[in-house]
Amino acid sequence: MDPPSMNTLGPTIAPPQVREFLGSVAPFDSLEREELERLASRVEIAFFPKGQRIVNRGAPAYEYLYIVQQGAARVSLMDEAGKELLVDIRGEGDYFGASSLLEHKPAMFDISAEEDLIALMIPADELQRLVKNHPIFKRFFSFSMARTVQAIRQSWAFRTHHPLAECAFNLDVFMSGKRVSDLMQKKVLTCPPDVSVRTAARLMTERGVSSVVVSGNGLHPLGIITDNDLRAKVLAANLSPEAPVTDIMSHPVKTIPPDAYAFDALLSMSHHGVRLLVVMGDDRMVGIISEHDLQMESGSSPVQVIGEIERANSLDSLTTMRPKIDRVLEMMLRQGGPVKHLVAMVTELNDRLALRILNLAEERMEQDGFGKPPAPYSWIAFGSEGRREQTLHTDQDNALFFAASEGQAESILKEWFLKFAEIVVESLVLSGIPRCPGGIMASNPKWCQSEEWWQERYLGWITEPNPETLLMAAIFFDFRPIYTGTQFPYVLQNRLLESVRRHKLFIRHMAHVALYNRPPLSLLKRFVVEKSGEHKNKMDLKRKGLSPVVDAARLLSLDLGIRAQNTLDRLAEIRQKGVLDHGLYADLCEAYEFIVYLQISNHLDALAKGEEPDNFLNPEDLNNLQRKMLRESFTVISRLQELIEFHYHTKVVGI
Repeated sequence: MDPPSMNTLGPTIAPPQVREFLGSVAPFDSLEREELERLASRVEIAFFPKGQRIVNRGAPAYEYLYIVQQGAARVSLMDEAGKELLVDIRGEGDYFGASSLLEHKPAMFDISAEEDLIALMIPADELQRLVKNHPIFKRFFSFSMARTVQAIRQSWAFRTHHPLAECAFNLDVFMSGKRVSDLMQKKVLTCPPDVSVRTAARLMTERGVSSVVVSGNGLHPLGIITDNDLRAKVLAANLSPEAPVTDIMSHPVKTIPPDAYAFDALLSMSHHGVRLLVVMGDDRMVGIISEHDLQMESGSSPVQVIGEIERANSLDSLTTMRPKIDRVLEMMLRQGGPVKHLVAMVTELNDRLALRILNLAEERMEQDGFGKPPAPYSWIAFGSEGRREQTLHTDQDNALFFAASEGQAESILKEWFLKFAEIVVESLVLSGIPRCPGGIMASNPKWCQSEEWWQERYLGWITEPNPETLLMAAIFFDFRPIYTGTQFPYVLQNRLLESVRRHKLFIRHMAHVALYNRPPLSLLKRFVVEKSGEHKNKMDLKRKGLSPVVDAARLLSLDLGIRAQNTLDRLAEIRQKGVLDHGLYADLCEAYEFIVYLQISNHLDALAKGEEPDNFLNPEDLNNLQRKMLRESFTVISRLQELIEFHYHTKVVGI
């Protein structure tokens, strides 16, 4: 397709300016200087006044790729009635024409100048050459946000947003997609269960290894012995070296399949507090993987930190753990990798800290003369902690459910648990997790209640929806037990899903609430920021970027009877049920993870400056590539909200 009629600007924009602009636009920012200069010399420049039609739908295939240098382009279609349907607004750094040009297809949309528009025009042969010779270009112009992300992350601008810290351990091994089978030791030292400790120690010394797997037939592990077991259970305990290995082996053995990701091995070690996993494939032992195999160094590993948490013998000693936890998390987050993996480790470390605090708080209550817990109880997490989506900037959202038996005075039980909850909450504060500004904590008498009270409250929110109860539902319906002494939290979830199925009006009201927070993007794809106040010129990434996805995933999960709590897990199950098509699902996952990445980066920046992290970001602090990705992410989230709006007819629901 020949270039449309336009005003050519000629030499008014010098080639160095063209090169500089191209060098700020993905994926051209990945080109070497010499190649970028060559490309800039072939670029043509055009001006289109506001309202001018640039391309008509159905016109022959584009002969140029258009990149908006100033102004905005309007992408639209005409329906059967001749009414224009707006498809998109392309702003600075956006392009149009790639699909038609590379696939040699007629133009799919009408393109016009939304504002006075200056565009750079790259000839078709130049773009085709770049796509052929550079994998980054091939991926970038594959017309799906999900398939573009890898190219985006490889671009120079994205890689250099944060300098990497000096890391005490290398996370590339398990952040690069390696499997357990790539790293495990295949020659596993084994011994039968009837040999002596002395014999096992000799075998370990001869092989030069730090562990031996106790096995009856060489295929199935019965237990495992490590150097630490020999020191702690034999030497320190003055046990005879002639004792059988079964007296000191650890069992049952923690295992992992060979096709699991190396990160899953790290997470499993952290969760179970072990440094070795036996690798089982086809119901037989095929290897062993250790913390050392994951290239960890003593003192910097999440496994090591969790070991220190487990060994803490007082609440005061746990207050010193936060710098170590933050150091591990910061190193992991700076290294990059799948956001879901990183956030899972944040949650795991915080969970282990909370569990140890609960245990030591029980001991404190007993030492102070209040006795043991007078009834079984559950410590419940809500919000991002309940969804396993915590980042560096987090506060407390918790509650306590206690099981009141017949004959027990509920007021007496509550008095004990409130004292206990205050110790736990204050210990979490001293450990670096501040109190909830809204008071949603177990130390608040309102949220320290019997299981019967909680069930009535939850079911009441569903049967009698109003603005206040819907707000409560949005907070409290993302819950999971950090510790539970009863099955009630799981029973409650089942009853909630059953009640929701019977009260569809509640779901329609929840749909209305799920659309309250809209992505901060104007019709012209410009960022909408705060106009005044403390956060002037900034946007709230959590409330305006992440909450719309979280709220929509919660809504659809409740409606579809999905039990998953994590937002990405919910989206996966929603996709399986056919509510989201594959393209929208993939794009939503990438958009969500990209915004979390920006949120984490923002937190790290604040910590580096000695400031308190928050969720507000000035888009002008981002480079051009990141602004482009953020705009695309918000656009994808808007598509999700349009689906919610259409599916639940929210315009006719009032509250």
